[in-house]
Amino acid sequence: MTRLICVSSGKGGVGKTTVTANLGAALTQFGKDTVVVDANLTNPNLGFHLGVPLYPKTLHDVLRGEAHISEATYLHNSGLKVIPAGLSIEDLKSTSPNKLGGVLLDLVGEPDVVLIDSAAGLGREAIKAIESSDELLLVTNPNLPAVTDALKTANIAEECGTKVLGVVLNRIRKSPSELSVEEVEAMIGHPVIATIPEDKKVAESLAMKSPVVHHRPDSSAATELKKLAAHLSGSDYVPKAKKRNWITRIFGFLN
Repeated sequence: MTRLICVSSGKGGVGKTTVTANLGAALTQFGKDTVVVDANLTNPNLGFHLGVPLYPKTLHDVLRGEAHISEATYLHNSGLKVIPAGLSIEDLKSTSPNKLGGVLLDLVGEPDVVLIDSAAGLGREAIKAIESSDELLLVTNPNLPAVTDALKTANIAEECGTKVLGVVLNRIRKSPSELSVEEVEAMIGHPVIATIPEDKKVAESLAMKSPVVHHRPDSSAATELKKLAAHLSGSDYVPKAKKRNWITRIFGFLN
């Protein structure tokens, strides 16, 4: 049974697309036939995260009835399948998200998981992506504005009958000013199922046009993203133990 999972945030800049791209790549590593869909019709950038920003056919063409969804589905070198959105101003002007639900239904049956990267905010595009999905993954940062917008997104999902799987707390810096996991759960009313630290390897991987789970698979962020993929897919994943440097070993011996 294909799972249609919307990855949403309610606020831009929290790392939603980074989570979508890497979660999709990690699910593929765990043997799940996975498709990622760029449903951000206004400001799409999923393709940049995967190193292939330009495609002959896109989701915009499908929504306009000018292509079938299969024609806009591309195989990434990782094995992940990608349905990109168009980047042109004409695409922006001429495409409505109203047919998104029907388009996504055409995917049901073959893949195990379809991850829908929604638009930022809570406009028509984002709400249509939530309505068109069976499940919702909330991505937020540990600060009050981001968590407040995530709460609004959760409320909309519940009104749409879309099941909220949980919260991905992203870009954690361990600052005293940040909200704790317990505070985030109390505010949103759903469990935090992943805690992803701020990691410079993520920015590095974006510059290299490769998901961090491939570019730096043992980095802190990649490890937590793979834990999330394991959780969602019911797979087993045991992170590799990090090697301790000689200073750490000396202090460990003295202690």
